[in-house]
Amino acid sequence: MRMIRKVQPPDFEELLQIEAEAFPKSQYDLGQFWNLHQTYPNTFLVDVTELINGYIVFSLEGHLISMAVRSGQRRKGIGTRLVQEASAYCADTPLLLEVRVSNLGAQEFYLALGFNFIGRAKGYYHDGEDALLMERPAALVSR
Repeated sequence: MRMIRKVQPPDFEELLQIEAEAFPKSQYDLGQFWNLHQTYPNTFLVDVTELINGYIVFSLEGHLISMAVRSGQRRKGIGTRLVQEASAYCADTPLLLEVRVSNLGAQEFYLALGFNFIGRAKGYYHDGEDALLMERPAALVSR
């Protein structure tokens, strides 16, 4: 049975595995997951079957902080469902995010969901890589 639920501390071990696969250049560590859990207790969500398939963490102001899907579960609609869940929480608020300029797969994914490029943040990531800023207008937010 598939469900989306709030993250729980026992989930962190699986999330660290997913994070290492998805973001080898800038993965969150255990302390950062604890901080996200404390800061966003209601909007740090996981997609679960037998295992955690992916996660999303976002603010109610519409900032998508991070999202990742387990490598073997990509292209199965999990990321789309997680973004739709964030959209439902944020109601009429545009969704905003940052994505590495080198992450063409993520850019294509977000473009397909109605996000547009709105800017660039020079040196955004700790390794100096720029981020592209993307926004999905509130009018496209699904109910």
